Amino acid sequence: MVSHGQQCLEKRSAPTEAEIVDIERLVELCNRHDGLNMRLSRKMLKTRPALEICDFLYYQDDKLVGYLGLESWGIEKRELHIGVVHPDYRQRGIFRQLLAVAQAECAARGTKKLILVSESTSGSGTAAALALRGRYTFSEHAMELQDLHERMAFDDRLSCEVADANDIDALVKVQARSFNDPEAQVLVMVTRRLQDPECCFFLARFGEEGLGCREPVGVLRIHTYDDWYNIYAFGVLPEYRGRGYGRQILEEAVRFIRKQSQKPIKLEVDTTNAVAMSLYQSCGFRTETTYNYYVLDL
Repeated sequence: MVSHGQQCLEKRSAPTEAEIVDIERLVELCNRHDGLNMRLSRKMLKTRPALEICDFLYYQDDKLVGYLGLESWGIEKRELHIGVVHPDYRQRGIFRQLLAVAQAECAARGTKKLILVSESTSGSGTAAALALRGRYTFSEHAMELQDLHERMAFDDRLSCEVADANDIDALVKVQARSFNDPEAQVLVMVTRRLQDPECCFFLARFGEEGLGCREPVGVLRIHTYDDWYNIYAFGVLPEYRGRGYGRQILEEAVRFIRKQSQKPIKLEVDTTNAVAMSLYQSCGFRTETTYNYYVLDL
């Protein structure tokens, strides 16, 4: 092991295997100690963007005692995905040092906002976000599928398939309209995700077979992690809501995943979205934890 002396803060664009093991152990220890559910993906750590600093490691006497990991939310935003300090080394300013270095790195790359994520049950995480003058923005329930409650009643005019680069215009249109996001911003995200081997888009089209009118009406993204699948950005065009198509798309996506693996299937939903919550619960998803999001201007 490389000697880090008494104290050392390292920045990484690609953590080594030994560092990944240390990060995993530290996050697991903190989860057990604090009763939290912080998710760490080994695949994510091993496939960081080239030349982009995302991981910050704090060593004390060659022992990893602090870690902060970032994820990208686009050109101007980055997410503080995980920030942990060993229970025996807290109240020493380690997290503040990690955050200061991460903020400087973000600012140097033109990032204007840092998104802080804290589980609602984490008193220390909430206190840190407020102490840093983070602005609370919204909360999400993290849900996991227990048993799929299949309705088995489908509209044959709705079909679902895995999308590819030829479907990029349809993906952008549906996602932008479903979430009221600018198409230019969505295009950047979709283009990047289509190049990620761990991601795939599920596209729903509506219309009669053979008539040449198959309108894109729904979309979701499936991301493969080490030990679970996550469903993201699930949207249906406003004029096609309330017809049961959301449930049909979700059930099709779950069956698609289950043909490949029995790993857990997870998703997140805004705590104020009662319609989506009702859909997910009726399909068999149950809440694991709740995340609060804060914005920190750089």
